[in-house]
Amino acid sequence: MKATKETNGNKSLPNLPLHKFLGVAVRFILAAICTGLYGGSILVWFIGLWLVWNFLAGVVRFLWGCLVFLLTFVLVAAFVVWLLTL
Repeated sequence: MKATKETNGNKSLPNLPLHKFLGVAVRFILAAICTGLYGGSILVWFIGLWLVWNFLAGVVRFLWGCLVFLLTFVLVAAFVVWLLTL
């Protein structure tokens, strides 16, 4: 939903609905709390990087497994078709 402009002469202020303002406010509050809790701890940043690395490595392993499975299935199917056409 696009924000409409005010028609009372002040064209620079967007006329956003209240739930948009509340959503932005909640995000800022959560960001401030998380930064205050974990922003200064280098150990927590390293734990976060380690968790992200493990997640991305898992995704890559899953995609590689899917690719290997599909290639193996195609090779076996092609071999069976080749045997049936002899």
